[in-house]
Amino acid sequence: MLDIIRSLREGEVVTYADIAHDAGFPGLARHVGHLLASTNDAMPWWRVVNSVGRLAPGSEAEQRALLAADGVVCVGDRVRSAKYGRFSSRF
Repeated sequence: MLDIIRSLREGEVVTYADIAHDAGFPGLARHVGHLLASTNDAMPWWRVVNSVGRLAPGSEAEQRALLAADGVVCVGDRVRSAKYGRFSSRF
């Protein structure tokens, strides 16, 4: 799972479920969140959101700023559109 997260590129936003599925563990989206919260490895954690695009509770301002630097559009605490990934076709 960590390799998949590390491979996320600038402007790409995916969900915890996308990561779990791509890693071969469909249905274990919560484990991705726990992994991100507990790893000491540098990860582009801000590029991973929940299934409706909601930013990480308690880290919304930081995540919104990092996503904005990637060119991702957020409205409130949700991703509205991204260049790549699950939210690439949303306007």
